[in-house]
Amino acid sequence: MKKVLEIKGMTCGNCVKRVTKIITGFEGTSEVEVDLQKREAAFVCDTQITNVESVVKAINDFGYTASEKE
Repeated sequence: MKKVLEIKGMTCGNCVKRVTKIITGFEGTSEVEVDLQKREAAFVCDTQITNVESVVKAINDFGYTASEKE
């Protein structure tokens, strides 16, 4: 299932790399695309393996503010 997160606090390319690494670190995530200008991260999430809430929490724990977009 395709998910899109709004991510506040990203300011540079290194932030994009960090957020990408966080998301790809979850088993069951794929096709990760993080856009600095839009302040968004889009990815495919296999909800049988992981859940979006865990991904959001991991991003927030790293110091960004992430939330699922409707």
